[in-house]
Amino acid sequence: MPPLFSRYERQETGTVRNSLYFGDMTPPDQKDGREHAVVGTAHGVRIDVRPFSHHLTPEGAACVETSYRGRAIGRCLVPEERLEEFLGMDLFDSPVSLALDVREGGPGLAASVLALVPMSNEELSQRPEPFEPWRQSSPGARFDAEYSSQSPKQLMGVFLGEVVRFQSDRAHPGSLLKDAGHMLKTILQTEVGSVVDRLLDELGDTERGLADPGLADSPAEGTD
Repeated sequence: MPPLFSRYERQETGTVRNSLYFGDMTPPDQKDGREHAVVGTAHGVRIDVRPFSHHLTPEGAACVETSYRGRAIGRCLVPEERLEEFLGMDLFDSPVSLALDVREGGPGLAASVLALVPMSNEELSQRPEPFEPWRQSSPGARFDAEYSSQSPKQLMGVFLGEVVRFQSDRAHPGSLLKDAGHMLKTILQTEVGSVVDRLLDELGDTERGLADPGLADSPAEGTD
């Protein structure tokens, strides 16, 4: 089997804990001038894209959830009247490469989850109109350069949703690229959680600390 990660970001082995949470369901501002780091899988993976009932879905829109190996990895919004047409496209019938476009933002880092779909200009022009709202510009010259040598098609990034990582959870605070690779590894191996659940957990930790100020200073069990 070919390596899961591209040569741009090899990752160390080991257990990856749950440290990613669902973010916005709409694409970020394309004029965002912050530094970005883009990483992606070196080969295609099978994903499942289907409607999802979400309590934050606004009127006139539908939520679409993307899953990998039974675990949700992204949620995005599409116009309700375009949902059937969007899901009827053959974009995800075959395995696709997944990419994360990571930038500093939100509680620490924010990342767009993208499906990299090979598409010629002719195929792109034949796509129905609803494809456009979820289409990102090609997410990195590095992917274009490698892929163009093997195929006349270009890679288009289809937006699947946003995930975030809290600043305190960053694996490589000094390197956005290494953090992006770690986030990609995490999204493929563990559940993506709810930001609300994370905030409630932190609130509970704070309340427990206030109730017992000496808790943090207590020696660990079994130590001197």
